[in-house]
Amino acid sequence: MQKISEILRRNLEFKILSIVLAVIFWLWINSQVDTSISTKNSLNVPLDIRNQPANLVIVSNIPPITVRINNTQGVSVSDLYAYVDLTGAVPGQHSFEVKMNTPQGVTIESISPKTVILTLDLVKDKILPVDVSITGKPEKGFVVGEYQVNPSVVNVRGPTSILDKLESVSVEVNVTGAKETMRVARPVTFKDIKNEGIFAPDPNLKSLNAFPDTVEVLVPIYPQELASKTVPIRVTTTGQPAEGMMVRMVKPVPSYVQLLGDEEALNQIQYINLSNVDVSGMSSTRSIDYPLNSISLPSGVSFMEGTKISVLVTIGPSPIDRTMRGLNVEIRNIPAGMTAERITIDLTVHGFPEAVNALNAEDISLWVDATGLEAGSHPNTTVYWSVPAGVSVVGEPKVELVLHAPEENE
Repeated sequence: MQKISEILRRNLEFKILSIVLAVIFWLWINSQVDTSISTKNSLNVPLDIRNQPANLVIVSNIPPITVRINNTQGVSVSDLYAYVDLTGAVPGQHSFEVKMNTPQGVTIESISPKTVILTLDLVKDKILPVDVSITGKPEKGFVVGEYQVNPSVVNVRGPTSILDKLESVSVEVNVTGAKETMRVARPVTFKDIKNEGIFAPDPNLKSLNAFPDTVEVLVPIYPQELASKTVPIRVTTTGQPAEGMMVRMVKPVPSYVQLLGDEEALNQIQYINLSNVDVSGMSSTRSIDYPLNSISLPSGVSFMEGTKISVLVTIGPSPIDRTMRGLNVEIRNIPAGMTAERITIDLTVHGFPEAVNALNAEDISLWVDATGLEAGSHPNTTVYWSVPAGVSVVGEPKVELVLHAPEENE
């Protein structure tokens, strides 16, 4: 034991110094380990999408890119990435060259793949109804009434090929153990015409978006011994909007409400009337909350808990007339061998200012039918027309149609 102790004490200073130097060297080595790329290495790098047209979306998987590099200066991995340029891209499946962002000091020895195939689709909007799925069962002795969802439709934006498969969006509400009315916010999900979930090929693409993406659902829960009845809401207004404006639409929100109470009393109620909604002086669209305590109900009848009623009053400029002059009238079905004189007409159209003022001559189709007509003048020939939605033609336009026989042209 004494010999061992003497051996350990020999050159003790040098042994301690060696240990200290070893620790310092180990710490230095570890301090040099970072995200730099080794001298030669193969690695996966992200693929960046550049200059993607705003009206196009990628509906195919974006593959990983593998590169083999020669790095002589220990450049960070974060400085190295691949990209494709979609400038001028059009819908369809196309091949794009993979390019690299190469930091100084890095040589690219190989890229795999050198090109990627991406499928691009046009982006469009589609208004879809909201379907609510009620799952579970409420507390014993309680039943589920008819739900209300607000809004009842959402605008969905995404690839045309996927939107064509959509007929509605879905939300789910679980009522397990509930014993009072539920008012919950739920995100919408997407299902196709087979009621199967739709997902983008690459979840990170987020190719489908709903506006709004969350809806509010009111699920009535009430004691089983009470009867319930769903009735429509009617609205009557009073007053006049501001000068030059008109009431374009009055809509109760929701359109139906659920009532609770004695069955005999409920049978006497066919609808709820919201009377005297005052639109006096209104110059813009407005949503008006309607207090429930101002609505008279028979004794023993009440609104479902959580019911809220409002009235959406849409106000806009009154319709206007506009005369468009010198419009060409097409002559269809000219008898063989005959010719017809050119026809123009001044046409008066009617509609809301935003539609009428945006109208161009190219938006209007006008024609007459010369089927079976003889050569000569045909006054009061009916003009048929086609105009955009929201616009109508004033009166029944007629023109003089003149046909010339073949010998008159010689």
